[in-house]
Amino acid sequence: MKTVEKILIVVVGGVAVLMGVLMIINRSSLSRFMADAQRATFGKVGDKVAAQSSSGMTALVGTVSVLIGAAMIFLALTRR
Repeated sequence: MKTVEKILIVVVGGVAVLMGVLMIINRSSLSRFMADAQRATFGKVGDKVAAQSSSGMTALVGTVSVLIGAAMIFLALTRR
C-alpha cells in the first residue's frame, strides 16, 4: 500500500471512530431528532417508522461505526 493511501485510510477510519463515539454519547437526542425528522418528512408512514426507532439501535450503529473505523486503522497500520 502506498503512503498516501495509508494516510487516507487512517483519516477516514478516524472519522468513522469519532462519528461512532459521538453517536453513542448523544444517542438519545439523536434518536429523538431522527424520529421527529421521519414524522415531519413522511407523515403517517413516518409515524410508524418513528415509533420503532430507539436509542439502543442508535448506539448499535455507533458501535458498528467504531468497529469499522478501528479495523480500517488497524489494517492500514499493519499492512506493508
